[in-house]
Amino acid sequence: MTNPNIERAARAIAAAVVHGSTDDPALEAAQALDELGLLTQSNDPFATPGRNRPAPPSPAAVAALDKCRRAKNVADTARAQADGMPGKPDVSSAGGEVTFVVHPRSLADWRQWMHALGVADARADSTGGSMIVRCTYSGVRARLVGIGVPALYGERLDYLGRRTAVRP
Repeated sequence: MTNPNIERAARAIAAAVVHGSTDDPALEAAQALDELGLLTQSNDPFATPGRNRPAPPSPAAVAALDKCRRAKNVADTARAQADGMPGKPDVSSAGGEVTFVVHPRSLADWRQWMHALGVADARADSTGGSMIVRCTYSGVRARLVGIGVPALYGERLDYLGRRTAVRP
């Protein structure tokens, strides 16, 4: 199968060489080919004749991609908004979820983070060395990870005298 544009390209090149009005016939030929739309380069590997385009992504894949984009935008915005908060948080996004990793120095700092994210009375899970609170922040799933928070609660209980250790 021959490319039907070869004849058009040959005529444009001949016209530029024979009837050209500049000292650079190659440049004039290239401009003529470009005006005819013969120099457009497609970045689509499936644009070659005989190759099939892949099927469009599924609605679930499109929705997942949208969730990831929204989470990234929220994480980027949250980094700037966290400037006045205690400690320097590590804000990231993955899998459509924003993660805030904080190192509070006191329970007041931890409560300030929970209030800022709108999770003041949420249930948290302790992993031993950190506390994890799941919530929704700016319309996306979020996770607040407080490094050292269980120890802060332990110190508070010791201070109040509610924890007694029985040692043999």
